[in-house]
Amino acid sequence: MSGSPESTSIFYDQVRPGSRFDDMHLPQRPAGFSAYPLADKEGDSSATAYASARRTSGRGGRAHWNWSSDRILLISLTLLAIFTKLYRIGRRDSVSWDESHFYKNFSQKYLRHLFHHDVHPPLAKMLIALSNYFADSNGTYTFDGGDYPAYVNYTFMRVFNAAFGIALTPMAFLTCRQLRLPSHFAAMAALFVTLDNAICVMSRFILLDAPLLCFTALSLTMLSYFYRQRANPFSAEWFKYLILTGVALGLVSSSKWVGFFAIALVGLYTIHELYEMFCNVRLPVRDYAKHWVFRVMALLVTPLAIYMSCFVVHFWMLSRYDNSANFMPMGFQVRLRGNPLSRQPYDVQTGAQVRLYSQSSGTGYLHSHAHKYPAGSQRQQITGYGFADQNNFWNIERKRVAGTFKDVDDVSPHDAPIDGPIGNGDVIALHHNSTDSYLYAEEAFKAPISSQYSEVSAVSSNDGTKAKSSSSLWVVDIVSPEKRMNDGRIHPLGTPIRLRNLASNCILVATGERLDKDWGWGQAEVACDGDDDVSLKSSKHLWTIERNSNKNLTAVDLGKYMSTSFFKNFGVLNRQMWLTNNALIPDHDKHNVLESDPWSWPFMVYPMRMVGWDDSSIKYLEIGNPFLWWGSATVCLLFPLQLFYWLVCWQRKCMSWRSTEFREYIDGAMILWGGWALHYLPFFAMGRVTYIHHYLPALYFGILFLAYQIYNVSSWYLSERSLRRVLFTCATTALFGFWWFSPLTYGWNKPIADLKGMQWASSWPVYKDQFEL
Repeated sequence: MSGSPESTSIFYDQVRPGSRFDDMHLPQRPAGFSAYPLADKEGDSSATAYASARRTSGRGGRAHWNWSSDRILLISLTLLAIFTKLYRIGRRDSVSWDESHFYKNFSQKYLRHLFHHDVHPPLAKMLIALSNYFADSNGTYTFDGGDYPAYVNYTFMRVFNAAFGIALTPMAFLTCRQLRLPSHFAAMAALFVTLDNAICVMSRFILLDAPLLCFTALSLTMLSYFYRQRANPFSAEWFKYLILTGVALGLVSSSKWVGFFAIALVGLYTIHELYEMFCNVRLPVRDYAKHWVFRVMALLVTPLAIYMSCFVVHFWMLSRYDNSANFMPMGFQVRLRGNPLSRQPYDVQTGAQVRLYSQSSGTGYLHSHAHKYPAGSQRQQITGYGFADQNNFWNIERKRVAGTFKDVDDVSPHDAPIDGPIGNGDVIALHHNSTDSYLYAEEAFKAPISSQYSEVSAVSSNDGTKAKSSSSLWVVDIVSPEKRMNDGRIHPLGTPIRLRNLASNCILVATGERLDKDWGWGQAEVACDGDDDVSLKSSKHLWTIERNSNKNLTAVDLGKYMSTSFFKNFGVLNRQMWLTNNALIPDHDKHNVLESDPWSWPFMVYPMRMVGWDDSSIKYLEIGNPFLWWGSATVCLLFPLQLFYWLVCWQRKCMSWRSTEFREYIDGAMILWGGWALHYLPFFAMGRVTYIHHYLPALYFGILFLAYQIYNVSSWYLSERSLRRVLFTCATTALFGFWWFSPLTYGWNKPIADLKGMQWASSWPVYKDQFEL
């Protein structure tokens, strides 16, 4: 079927001369929701006639495609964007807002090849490091704030970052042209993006937001170009824009995980498109299968390859050890230059001082301190602590060798420690050096947070009854050791172990919960799991001896015994990014003047001060253009009601739309509104700390949707002359809003009281922050 000339000439978005478009779809489908807009295609007289008619006539006199005029508008808008983003960009010579975080913690450490950990993927951070490299930085400048020294070319780095903000303007114009807005209204949309104060000010500092916005806009632009090629499947242009869409998705997801919302947008669009093709009974099955294969390769495999490639470069660049790498697999850590772990005694013997690290992310080291549990046994706490500390060290004592006992009664806690290397099945006691106490488990008491587990505590060595009982003895179970260390003995780094209490047969477990900050200092809960069905490879039950100190043994290079792989390192790092991101929770007991909740973003209830607010400093406020924020919020929130109204009209058969005309409008509207919704609504489900700049990707879609609605709604009811008036009024209003708040965008260095008329809402922290203590 697919090999016949007739069958291959008909695709899901094509029309043969003399045929009706709706005949290409299932007859029972509503006509108003079945037809796609027709793309220009040589040799297709129906499509050409329709496109020609749309260029010269239609509601509101839609403008024709004039690429010479488009180029002039594009260049003019880009020049305006360059001016707005670069004007006085180096004026403030002090570290501003998160420049300290992104410059010091990321850029500098990349240049020094020093490992570091953050909640974001590496691409945008590596781009900041690249700008630092081009600025001739040697990576030695460290700071917590204050003024930049003379040898730091911060202006160049800000200009480099601003280039991503500048690129938003031409991409906004091109996107709207592909969504069939006339040139001047596409220019209005690009002007809106250029004249938003919040986007402008966030593009002028060394932050991740400008690259994120740029790649988000690039994803939308490439999707819009691919959308226009729907009538030409498998053509060179179709393939080009399909692949470029996948590349853009890879770039945006590699900058921040917010980029996955762009993947969701393209994914939903693709699912909808594939469903439409599935309903087309005239589309050959072979061609339908090809659509699936090419989309999977371009829109899933390509972004994943780019995302993983960024981590390959990230690992390659960060070749020096830092203690922030302690959650990474041991095989990864020992390959970092300068690591303190690779040279240790190979065997763990009685008398060694060891530091045990949990394989459960976020737990850290097995730890104890003098503080007591407030309930339960009220004995000394056992916790997990994520930082190096003397209270992490335990003295290991072998009490019985594996195979020399049959049950608990055969082992006496009063026996003297047995010398020699400790192996699988041996019975040990763990003595806490700092507090002279033993690790102890007792089923009589529940864990303080996770009641399904038993409490573990530390009992003083002076308490002969408990310290010398079988509840202070633990059986060593080796689980999945390194191949080169699989000799039945435990070794540092490469032999994960489980500790099974001899008396109660429960297993030492990192529960993943946090103790109360008032009495447990927010440290990780450690308990004992009596479940008999515990998986052998459950990470929360596994512990690794990360440090083995024994003066009687010679240190060796453990790196030659350890193995590692990119996929394991990649998985561990991404899991830790997820856990770290989820740990960024707001403190509801106090208000942070920088934080804001998602409900407040669309109408800009709480703009954010980016720097100090004293009279002599240069002050920047992350405040948007009110007309654009309020206008975009209004049209985005009203759009579902608009759809509901049309659905009622269609049901009552009183819609006046031509099927192709309606689909031309609704596809563009759903792409833009869907982008806004997908980049905004998920924040309501997040428990992490949120800031107003998290709304900027959604704002970009919202601003374009505002321009889209202004044009389409106006063209339904107004003449061409009236449309020009609407265009002029909207552009002038946006320009006025940007100019009015520009002192807070480009920096105000006088007392804020001298700047009049900025308090348009009582909640705005222009003159006084109502939450500031």
